[in-house]
Amino acid sequence: MHVDLESALAALSVGEHVHAHGADTRGHQVTRAGYLLAAPQRKTGRHDNEAKEGWLVHVGAREDALINSNRVMLYPGTGHITRTPEPDMSRWRKTPLTETGASARTRNLQIVFGGKALRGAAEPTEETIVDVTYNTEGLYNLSRPDTNGLVHFQCRLGATIWWAPLPTAPSREARA
Repeated sequence: MHVDLESALAALSVGEHVHAHGADTRGHQVTRAGYLLAAPQRKTGRHDNEAKEGWLVHVGAREDALINSNRVMLYPGTGHITRTPEPDMSRWRKTPLTETGASARTRNLQIVFGGKALRGAAEPTEETIVDVTYNTEGLYNLSRPDTNGLVHFQCRLGATIWWAPLPTAPSREARA
């Protein structure tokens, strides 16, 4: 696994669009999507309560400075980074869940979930169609339709997320 991560990093250039999964400055698992802002640096960090060697990368919007909110530590065995195509940002929104139309009374709401909009999130980190339902405990469950209600993400109505409306299928008249 160590060789795979090292070769993946070596194959990337600054300015390429990537998704990176690793640890933030507090040691929490994060996924960042955006542009590789600087060359990866070999560093030692805290992982699983011990000092481990890994790679520090900064992923964000093209014009972002190198700051803590866009850094991610990649450790062999748990971290990974891949080159990805640029998303069409014109369809994505970074707003509280309430702006999707969700409420305790809403039924049959489906959206494309792009991930939690963390402070350093320059763009969505995933693209998952979800059903949005209120669970009567003040929380909303975002569940993939094909998983029989298995919760993919759970949050409050005020939580800021990346989301997009479902693409509309062309009508029969438009296809004729």
